[in-house]
Amino acid sequence: MVFETQQPTADAWQRRRSTGPARAGRRRMATGLIAAALVAITGVASAADDDAFAAALYEKAKAAGEDKVAYYTSMVPAQFRNVQAAWSARYPEIAIEHIRADLGQTLERVLAENRAGRHLADVISNNEASFAVMQKSDLLAKFESPTHERWREPLKSNFNGYQFPSRVLQIGLAINTNSIKDGERPKTWKDLTAPRWKSRIGIPDPRVGGGAQLWFMTFWDRPGYGEEYLKAIAANDPLVKPGIVQMQQAAELGEVDIDVVAYDYVTLPARDAGKPLDFVLPTDGTILMPTFDSVAANAPHPNAARLFVHFLMSKPAQEAMTKAYVSPVLRDVAPNPRAPDPKDSEVLATGPTPEQVASLKEYVERMNRVLNLR
Repeated sequence: MVFETQQPTADAWQRRRSTGPARAGRRRMATGLIAAALVAITGVASAADDDAFAAALYEKAKAAGEDKVAYYTSMVPAQFRNVQAAWSARYPEIAIEHIRADLGQTLERVLAENRAGRHLADVISNNEASFAVMQKSDLLAKFESPTHERWREPLKSNFNGYQFPSRVLQIGLAINTNSIKDGERPKTWKDLTAPRWKSRIGIPDPRVGGGAQLWFMTFWDRPGYGEEYLKAIAANDPLVKPGIVQMQQAAELGEVDIDVVAYDYVTLPARDAGKPLDFVLPTDGTILMPTFDSVAANAPHPNAARLFVHFLMSKPAQEAMTKAYVSPVLRDVAPNPRAPDPKDSEVLATGPTPEQVASLKEYVERMNRVLNLR
C-alpha cells in the first residue's frame, strides 16, 4: 500500500486502433492534448465544485443566524492558529470556538453532555475507538464533501461518510542527534532490535492508546514481525513513559537515544527550535495516524459545522496545516519540504482496523505480557 500522490491519467484514447504511422502519430498527439485537457478541466471543475458547495453552506449558515462553530478537538494551538487565519480570511462572520482536549477527554465530554441532554459541540475530533463509541449513541451526522474525490489513498477508499481525515500524522523515530550521528541511525524498524540499543530506546505506554497502541497492533499483525519482533524490542529493555510528549522529552534530554513511537508534528517543531532531535521514517514503512473530524448529529450550528468540516478538507486549510507538519490529505497539496514525504514509504497502517478495535482487550493483554508492562 503506497500513499498516493498523483492524479490518475485518462488512457481510454490509447486503446483506439490506428491504420497507419502518420495517422497513429496524429492520434497520439491528439490523445496527449485531450488527456491533458481532461485533467486540467477536472482540476478546475473540482475547485469550482468545492467553492460552490462552500458558498451554498455559507449562505445557509448566515440565513440561519449561525455565527460560530464549537470545535471539540485535539488540534494543538500551532495547527489551529494557521487554520484559524485561513478560515477568517474567507468566513469572517463565523467564529471558531477552539475547545481543545485529548481525544479521550473529548469523548468523555461529549458523552457527558449527551447524558445531560446538552448538545454543545458542532464538530468533534475522533479516532476509530471513540468513533465506535459515539456511533452507538448516534452522536455523529453523515456528510459528503466534493473534496473527497481528491483525497489520497487509502483514505479516500476507506471513507465511511462520517469521519473526515483532516489531519494525518506520521509515526516514526525521534533521534537524539547528540547521541547518534548520521551514519549510526537505525534505518528500519527491525534495526531497533540490535543489542547496541539495549536500554537506549523508549516507547510511550501503548495501553494508553494513540500512536503507540497502533504501533503495537500494526507489528503484532504484520507478517515478518509479529510477537517475535515485539519480544525482541522488549529484550532491549525500553524505557516506558505515559505519553508521546513525555517520551519525546526523554529522548531530548538524553535519557534514551531513540523514541520508538514519535509523531512528526511533535518532533519536527522541536528540531526547528534547536532541540537535539530529528525525525526519521524507517525504510520498511510508515504508520499513518489520521485524526478525524465529524459533524455532530445535534450540532447547534449544523450548516456552519458542515462548512467548517468541508473547509478542513480544502486546499487552503490543508496547506495551512502542512506548515505545522501535518501530512496533507489532498493529492494536490505538497507536504512540508522540511518533513519526510509519506509517498516515499510503504504505508503499514492508517489507523486500527475494525477487528483490532473490537479485540482491543486482547491486544492490551498481549502488550502487558510481551512488553513486560505492569
